[in-house]
Amino acid sequence: MSKSTKRKRKMSASKRNLLVDVGLAAGFLTVFNQEITGDTLHEWLALALMVGIIAHLALHWKWIVNITKRIFNPKLPRKTRISYGLNIGLFAAFFGMGVSGMMISEAIMPTFGLGNGGGIWEDVHEAISNGALVLVLSHLLLHFKWIKTNVTKHFYRPIQKRLQTA
Repeated sequence: MSKSTKRKRKMSASKRNLLVDVGLAAGFLTVFNQEITGDTLHEWLALALMVGIIAHLALHWKWIVNITKRIFNPKLPRKTRISYGLNIGLFAAFFGMGVSGMMISEAIMPTFGLGNGGGIWEDVHEAISNGALVLVLSHLLLHFKWIKTNVTKHFYRPIQKRLQTA
């Protein structure tokens, strides 16, 4: 085997971002519908989703810093400004869901002597979660062209190509 054959191919940034984004969207929609998971799994999946969001932020940190520096530049495209604002809203919503979720936790946080706050925290958690759903759907719609392009490029075409050669 030659060196080039042994060398592993590095995953492209767009494919990596697509996989992370699809995972986050699927995770959010699963966690959002608590009837599917039940309380305990809902809490653990939400915790895993928070780890995924931190990874997502790390992957896009250069973009965040770059746009933050340029946000008041009149040459910055409108779509970029909208995306930036939407992302700030998503960050705030996920932070709010995390805090309110910890306050009403019945599975994870009582282990640490926290949670079971109930009352108004349940209403806050539900309201923020519903707002987050609108923001997630808006984010997906704003980036629909990128999603469609990359699903086609990284999944549809390779599958189509393999089927044609089989």
